[in-house]
Amino acid sequence: MLKIIYRITTVVLLLSVLAGILFFIIYPKYPDIQNYLSQLQPYRIASNTTLHLFLKISPPNLTQVESEIGAPGTLEEISPDEIAQLRNEGKIRFNMEEQNTQLYIPSVNINGKVVDDETSHGMDKGFWHFPLSSEPGLKGNTVIIAHRFLYLPPRTDTFFNLDKIKVGDKVIINQKGGTYRYTVVETKVVEKNDRSILLNTNDYRLTLVTCTPLWTANQRQVIVAKLDKIYGDI
Repeated sequence: MLKIIYRITTVVLLLSVLAGILFFIIYPKYPDIQNYLSQLQPYRIASNTTLHLFLKISPPNLTQVESEIGAPGTLEEISPDEIAQLRNEGKIRFNMEEQNTQLYIPSVNINGKVVDDETSHGMDKGFWHFPLSSEPGLKGNTVIIAHRFLYLPPRTDTFFNLDKIKVGDKVIINQKGGTYRYTVVETKVVEKNDRSILLNTNDYRLTLVTCTPLWTANQRQVIVAKLDKIYGDI
């Protein structure tokens, strides 16, 4: 009897390890597979079930990763002094939610609301508009930062697919006041404390930021796009 229990336990453990290995091999390719198969009705029915099964069999431990985002020394950190200075100068305005701002990237199935907050906790509510940056459609560098792991595909309100974006892809920001179309001109990876990507610019720029590599917060994936109204529709 003990031998049978031992064998069953061994098989279960081996299957769990195998499922975990398959998860980390297959799931990063999920966006590409989704794009190819999104036209198929059976895929639409099965996608949620398959994904949640993988996550239950071998869920990644992301608690530590999430706690590192916005921590001291990371580019998302904002000091109270920076916020106070902007308030005194009258340069900080919270208009994203008031304008019902939505970010849409058709090529990678990203679509969700943009929110304001004085701290990186804004990422818990949506795509966070970095408060030291300009507003969409205006001259300067509009920075939007979001979690990669808080929500997972097939949900669209996540930057999980951000590393799939290619130069030439479109990024669309919809607001009550109008629609702004940007064209991606650069994709790159920077260190998690590299605040150079947050600096203001003299062009009409949109910078999107999330964590990378997959399942870590070691570095930051950065997408740079420029306003079509100014630079032309590529």
